Amino acid sequence: MSKEKIMTMTVDSAFSTLSGFVRSLPQTFSQGGNTLYKGRNTVKSFCVDGRTLVVKHYKRPNPVQRVAYSFFKKSKAARAYLFAAMLRQRGFNTPREVAYLELGNGILMSDCYFVSESCMLPPLTGLLRRDDFDHDAADALAHLLARLHEKGVMHGDLNLTNILYERTADGGFSFWLIDTNRSKFIQPTEDDCAENLKRLTHDKRLMDYVIRRYAEIRGLDADKTVALVIKKLEEFEHKRAVTGKFKKAFRKITGKQKKR
Repeated sequence: MSKEKIMTMTVDSAFSTLSGFVRSLPQTFSQGGNTLYKGRNTVKSFCVDGRTLVVKHYKRPNPVQRVAYSFFKKSKAARAYLFAAMLRQRGFNTPREVAYLELGNGILMSDCYFVSESCMLPPLTGLLRRDDFDHDAADALAHLLARLHEKGVMHGDLNLTNILYERTADGGFSFWLIDTNRSKFIQPTEDDCAENLKRLTHDKRLMDYVIRRYAEIRGLDADKTVALVIKKLEEFEHKRAVTGKFKKAFRKITGKQKKR
């Protein structure tokens, strides 16, 4: 860590007074803040000058990724920062980007952070991941998904956990998208859209309902669209199960424990 230097620091002009906080993250992140999530990446909240900020520290890239992020593609933090503005330009809510920071040894990027405003809303899992799911919320979700695809937005990790919601004054729903750094902005085919939707939920009853409404909104063949998405979901689940068994066998052979 001592040899790492700041390679890139971008702070939105509206948050220029937070430059010192952003610059200090390599020294302060590990010991400060309130941990919101800790896994492959770590997410913390910080109170700075009366503001609540959310900082995401991405898992350190492997050597191949370090080369890629240094010369051929933008880092996850840079994409999260840029994509937030692109989503808002297309009419979608997402936490306001504040800054991103990239560190490196020599010419290769080795670490990065993304800073945004806080959006402490609940995810859709609470309303939809149950037998008696909220049909009004499911209908509103179908409309959101249709709008995303009609505007060429392919969220890179489209699942209920990454869609936050709040009730509106008229009893409807307003949605906020998070964890958007792997998104793509393209003119999608029907197959692209089905591929994008396959990880929305593993509850096939809910999936059937939402995708059927989504297809109706977009003027697509509902039965065909549902069948295609379910097929892709089942292929995804099978692949994940096989990969999980392989990893479990590998850990058993090598004696390595699963990381928590």
